[in-house]
Amino acid sequence: METYHSQDHHQPTTRARVLDIPRYVDGVRWSVACIACCLALVGGCHARKTSIWNPDRVPAPVAKIASTAQNSPQTLDATPADLPFEQSPSYVSSSNRVDLASVDVNSSTSQQSPTVLASAAFLVETKNSPSGSYSLVDLEELALENNPAIRSAEALSRKAAGLQNQVGMRPNPTLGYFGQQLADRGTDQQGVFFEQEFIRGNKLQLNRDVLRRTLSAQQWEAETQRQRVLTDVRTLFYEALGAQQQLEAIREFEAVAKKGVDVAIERKNAEEGTAIEVLQSETLLSEISLAAEQAAAAFRGAWEQLTQVAGIPGAEPLHLESDERTVDSVPDWNAMLEAMISKSPEYAVANAIVCEKLAILKRQQAQYIPNLSTQLGTGYDNGTDSGMLNVQVGAPIPINNKNQGNIAAAHADYTRAVENVKRVRLSIGSRLAKASQGIEASSAAVKRYDEEILPKAKKSLDLSEEVYRAGELDFLQVLVVRRVYFESKIKAIQARAQLAQSLAIVDGMLLSGGLEPSQDFTDGDGLRSQTFGGQ
Repeated sequence: METYHSQDHHQPTTRARVLDIPRYVDGVRWSVACIACCLALVGGCHARKTSIWNPDRVPAPVAKIASTAQNSPQTLDATPADLPFEQSPSYVSSSNRVDLASVDVNSSTSQQSPTVLASAAFLVETKNSPSGSYSLVDLEELALENNPAIRSAEALSRKAAGLQNQVGMRPNPTLGYFGQQLADRGTDQQGVFFEQEFIRGNKLQLNRDVLRRTLSAQQWEAETQRQRVLTDVRTLFYEALGAQQQLEAIREFEAVAKKGVDVAIERKNAEEGTAIEVLQSETLLSEISLAAEQAAAAFRGAWEQLTQVAGIPGAEPLHLESDERTVDSVPDWNAMLEAMISKSPEYAVANAIVCEKLAILKRQQAQYIPNLSTQLGTGYDNGTDSGMLNVQVGAPIPINNKNQGNIAAAHADYTRAVENVKRVRLSIGSRLAKASQGIEASSAAVKRYDEEILPKAKKSLDLSEEVYRAGELDFLQVLVVRRVYFESKIKAIQARAQLAQSLAIVDGMLLSGGLEPSQDFTDGDGLRSQTFGGQ
């Protein structure tokens, strides 16, 4: 029990000390009303802004992003990697070829691949009607539409674009309620507070700069993946086409071998030949039939690989339209290398990563600059029967931790990226040297077979058949002539296929691996977390 004076200070009142419920409820109501007003204000301001994440505003696919990019490079600083790869990649047409004679790598812009709205079976049906055959362009278009690795690479670009928005967002403010000494009658304090962290050191803009470089690298990686797919489609197409042509040539020569068996039997029946000649003719026919089976198996194998890369597994094998590739003259491979590097998306990725690592280095150098935490509170003090206002401002003092370790690591990453550019350049040169060797060897073989070997072998075959039928030539000589023609025909087809495949590799910027996953260069929300984490 205690005695205290009422507000009129005249009559002392004695009663048990209890919580002043009415005044406490009034204070809570006042605080809740303040919080509701603040929330309504914040909600109204937020409603006037467009949400970053909107399902109807998903970032455009890579091809559309590339089509709206500026042509001029945007450099961060003068670095060894300041090459014209800051811009988004220009997507080349599916029929792009490397002109070996003029040493010119075409990069004409094409439309974005249409969205796949049908199953593989439907695509096969529509693409093959009415001719019932595939051209290289048909298969390239199918691959660009259906290959999941391309879609995955484009998704990574959209991911980078989303993160670029996210890492530049300012921290959300905090709105809350506070109450003190609530159990002490007449001395309770209640109110609301508003807290905000201010990011210093231009960290948010530096975050955006990092992800802008990452987005550029991711877009070039998507173009790299696109070239890988096209290269695989072309090389597998020419492999399958070569097997198809071998099968056709074998079946054509199979008719000649069958006629040889018939002639050998006729000569034996006329007692002009021997049973050995018949057996040797039949043996040659069996070998040719076996070669036909092997060529058919090779065609089916190449076709299955081709349909997997094109994204149409299970499609029925159909006739492939011939697409001959020739080289008129040996190009200047040094000039070819420089032209290829200037257009190579693989080299562009390496340069974009250098710019990204330099941006990360600058971002880490700004990390030690402390952020400011501010708080503004207002409320009512029942003990003094008056309002109150609280202000707090604080920041960490960068004495012990100045982000030295992260700065050193970022510098090491930058150095590694610069060296990687040199490595990629050497790798392109090495692969081009290997491809050039194949092109020159195959081109010489094709030219020699077409101009000399095959015409002479065909003429020898025709003459030997006539002379043998007349009984003026030994069968062993006829058999040798037949084998030489058959083998020359097959080798000529193989040389032509190897030439086309080597040219396809050069067309595709020496890239391959159409079903390999693309690299993900995004660092998640690490920069944003570090921005708000202070020291």
